[in-house]
Amino acid sequence: MSIDEPFESYATQYDAWYDSERGKILYENEKKCLKKLINDCNGKVLEVGVGTGRFAVLAEEAFGVDVAEAPLRIAKLRGIRVIKAKAEELPFRDKVFSCAMLIVTLCFVKDPLLALKEAKRVLKEEGKVIIGDVFLDSEWGKLYAQKKKEGHLFYKLANFYSFEDFKKIVSLAGLKIKRVFGTLKKSPFDEPSPEESEAIADDISSYGFVCVELTK
Repeated sequence: MSIDEPFESYATQYDAWYDSERGKILYENEKKCLKKLINDCNGKVLEVGVGTGRFAVLAEEAFGVDVAEAPLRIAKLRGIRVIKAKAEELPFRDKVFSCAMLIVTLCFVKDPLLALKEAKRVLKEEGKVIIGDVFLDSEWGKLYAQKKKEGHLFYKLANFYSFEDFKKIVSLAGLKIKRVFGTLKKSPFDEPSPEESEAIADDISSYGFVCVELTK
């Protein structure tokens, strides 16, 4: 099965999760975390793996790419300018965007290193790459890895990384970690509640969703 197939076939169901009772709370917590890094993105912002555009809408001038057409159609309805493309082959000139976002995307791309290099390529010199992801260090990451083993519709196609492995890929891409924030401190088995995101100095294992600012 190709990476895009489940997102192509179940785009509406995937998007509806964000409006579910549980999904709304988690989504708001994740948005708060990302806003810490997105709010000072001035100019064009690209989301790689934009999906249905739920996070791209946080940017004032948003563009998005994805390999699946069905989610792109939904993202377009949200005002995102979309193009069907791979993360490893972005159809843009060098140094176009002020920010490039990859929100739970690296785990689904075939070559995360090349994806980061491409994000870096299309980024203005003073721009930044914003990562929002779930890492194996956390209880959330371990749960998702278990779901992958069990053949979950979406996660079976993902490859989750530890934060240490992520840092190695970032370094190989010629990028540097500048700031890190985290949210979803509650267990994934508990009822979610509104949370404030926190700056992380070192250990990210207590946070289910981690937002990272990368610079050239």
